[in-house]
Amino acid sequence: MFARFSLAASIVLSTLCLAPGARAGATLADTWIEPGSGMEFVLIKGDCYLMGDTFGDGEHNEVPVHEVCLDDYYLGKYEVTQGQWQRIMGDNPAEYAHGENHPVESVMLTEIDAFIHRLNRSSGEVFRLPSEAEWEFACRGGGQAVKYGTADKHISPHNAHIGGEATSPWPGTAPVGSFAANALGVHDMSGNVWEWVSDIYAADAYSKHRRHNPRFDAPGPSRLVRGGAWSHDGHFARCSKRHMHCRPSVRYDIIGFRLVREVPRLSTRQGEQ
Repeated sequence: MFARFSLAASIVLSTLCLAPGARAGATLADTWIEPGSGMEFVLIKGDCYLMGDTFGDGEHNEVPVHEVCLDDYYLGKYEVTQGQWQRIMGDNPAEYAHGENHPVESVMLTEIDAFIHRLNRSSGEVFRLPSEAEWEFACRGGGQAVKYGTADKHISPHNAHIGGEATSPWPGTAPVGSFAANALGVHDMSGNVWEWVSDIYAADAYSKHRRHNPRFDAPGPSRLVRGGAWSHDGHFARCSKRHMHCRPSVRYDIIGFRLVREVPRLSTRQGEQ
């Protein structure tokens, strides 16, 4: 004998089978703007991909290549700018204070935490630094087998802000969005400034990753930056490049950040229902 279910029970069961954070009939906006700061975000549709040195020319801490799977998330279309920082924090710590559309740099992780705390409190949203896995997935244009986070998937001073002042029209950082976006519509994933991610650094972290939404947070003194910078050559701007930073409490004028906005759960907001 087959069990009989009511229509209401079927709806409940189908809702329970949705992925975490999803909602029956939910439609997420492709882009979103945080009204207080003006930060623009792009929806990154979650999927599975091969993370690590898939091209075989990386470093010892970029292996083993392994499959990871991510939920949907929103990622900053640009690196956080000096103008956005100033609107939230009231100051501008940047060394290259050449305009409000340049990325903010020379900020410590504790200051970024304070920025995120204020932003979350004022907006009612959940913002945070991306994990390594989220950052690399977006750099690869949605987990594609590409080496660089540029529009044409290659690297040169013509499509990314790299290589030092000898190849640049800017003394230091470039205004965000000065180069074309990658396949997901995200700018400067390769070059301009290094970007903080949320993971703790370990050379063997990839051997300890879980498959779903990995983030390495074991105790350790070192953190990670990703994406290369205007001061470095193109090899440092590879999507798989993991750059250990052993002094996260020191200000560096080549390191900035971008944020994740977590997908709202059971949202009833306009454009997300």
